[in-house]
Amino acid sequence: MIDGQNKTSKLKNMKSIVVTIAVSVFMIVTLVSGMVPLSVVAVALSVVSAIAVFIHFLRKKEIHFGFWISYLILTGGVVLYFLIWGADPFWKRTGYNLMLAAIPIVSAVALLIWLRRSQKSCKYVIAVIVSVVMIFSSAFYFLAISMRARPKVFGMQKGHDEYLSSVKDSASASSPNILVILMDDMAYSDISCYSYLGRQNATIQTPNLDMLADEGVRYENFYSCSPVCSPSRFGILTGRYPARGYLDQVVFPSVVSFDPFGNTRYNNSFTFKNNVEGILGDEITVAEVLQSAGYSTALFGKWNLGDYGEYLPTRQGFDYFYGSYYVNDMTPYNWVREVDGVATEVLSHDEIKDQSETTKLLTAEINEYIVQSVDKEEKFFAYYATPWPHYPIYSGQKYDPSDDSYIHCIEEFDAYLGQIIDTLKAKGAYDNTLIMFTSDNGPGREGVAGALRGRKGTTFDGGQKMPMIVNYPDGNVGKDAKIITTPTMNTDIFPTLLQYAGISSLPQDRVIDGKSMVDLLEGAIPSDTSIHDTLYHLRAGKVQAVQMPHQVDNTTHQFKYYQRVASENTAFFDQVYKNYLFDLTADPAEGYNTSMIYPEIADKLEKQLEAFRNELKENRRGANKDYYG
Repeated sequence: MIDGQNKTSKLKNMKSIVVTIAVSVFMIVTLVSGMVPLSVVAVALSVVSAIAVFIHFLRKKEIHFGFWISYLILTGGVVLYFLIWGADPFWKRTGYNLMLAAIPIVSAVALLIWLRRSQKSCKYVIAVIVSVVMIFSSAFYFLAISMRARPKVFGMQKGHDEYLSSVKDSASASSPNILVILMDDMAYSDISCYSYLGRQNATIQTPNLDMLADEGVRYENFYSCSPVCSPSRFGILTGRYPARGYLDQVVFPSVVSFDPFGNTRYNNSFTFKNNVEGILGDEITVAEVLQSAGYSTALFGKWNLGDYGEYLPTRQGFDYFYGSYYVNDMTPYNWVREVDGVATEVLSHDEIKDQSETTKLLTAEINEYIVQSVDKEEKFFAYYATPWPHYPIYSGQKYDPSDDSYIHCIEEFDAYLGQIIDTLKAKGAYDNTLIMFTSDNGPGREGVAGALRGRKGTTFDGGQKMPMIVNYPDGNVGKDAKIITTPTMNTDIFPTLLQYAGISSLPQDRVIDGKSMVDLLEGAIPSDTSIHDTLYHLRAGKVQAVQMPHQVDNTTHQFKYYQRVASENTAFFDQVYKNYLFDLTADPAEGYNTSMIYPEIADKLEKQLEAFRNELKENRRGANKDYYG
């Protein structure tokens, strides 16, 4: 009998040891790897351990030391993880994590002490209550955890700092002011000068944008580098494909609060690789370059590239930010005024549930900024990233509470754009201001991409081909050609703006995927001249398609190749198309696969696609190996 009890006791001890060792190994891996999803799993396992302690105690009236010790290792290990890897200031993350962990740890220790020392008949009842506290306090930790951790990527800070130093104060008196206007989810044909119905019959009338196009240049084949917003915005600011910055998807709020059921709390940590939650601090943005060159820089509207630390707009080259860090359908959606990384809330989530005055408020801020910059005789870079016409849609053109329409939203935007143009003219700055207008990606719920296939979220042209208008009266823009037909991409904005600002060299420590469009804009080369050997179409960090020019019957045709792509038709959601080659010159709607007609072109493009995938696999950040050694 005694031997049987000893064997049972040894078996229990062995199980406890195995559980403890397994949990310890897991926490060591978490601490060494620094990967934030593992810390979330650790907190979830602590809840499981607490439940196991509770169930075992009900059955055996004793503590299972393997589960109990595991609970402490997991809870304490997560606190240690964020002390080591956390991205917030040390004392902030220390206080927050200790506050969350205090009740779980204290209750676990109290449970053991109570059972060891108490002789009272009620000790089991109290022990049950304490073990329940362990469960719920660790569950609250899981729901309220801050998952902000330092990125684990190849660092390029050295090249970042040296390049910005090299362009310091390089802007000249002849450098233009710059206004970049970015729509959100606006389709290719959603303004009248791009309408598939023709300008006069267009459903949406945008006379001010039409005027900018008439005086400047309109692009026919301008692409976003991503079919969703955050990666697209990364490409505009850096001139690089978003995969190089690990920015593959839309960035969600990382708010640290005691709102335990926030529906986006875990999104970034499990969506992005290597703890990235926005545009990395060692990326070189166009705002940083222009700021270093002597420009005043400001961002108005939607950021959507991170909401703390190195990801903030004023940590990325903007002197001033007025708008929201998030998309207008996210929670929280509040507006801030940010200077030097410090944000002051100007409109709370509740105050801005009715977003009908958005365009009016942003326009007032932009006009004030332009007036102040001109009065101070400062060159300015204004980045106007309107949240429209992203859903939910609002406008100030209300005739009754239910008639905020997509059409009204864009037409109101265009009307207020007229006020900005009037301000530039009144201050004598219009002729010397380079204005660029485009959209971040294709249409979501509403919007018309004309004959183009696909919508937002797809790498078909309906998801990535955008309107693009450039106006610069004092430059030679549009003097020789009003329409640019060659394929270009929003990554080209970065080198183009730098060249116009008088900055002759690009960063040499990293790959810049964009090409300057200045020669196209000024007519130095024909408007159909290819400036890219290849364009790549990425979705969720994956290279889905490659686009290249090829000769067909002595004529240059643009071809686009998909090795495999999921159907965009919801009726065929389970189908994947393979070896699809589209001749965009003859078939801009991507309706007809020509891989059987041009097998040699399909084969060449497939090899190009695989080569770029391998390049990203081997050197995702595009760092110059000679520079970094």
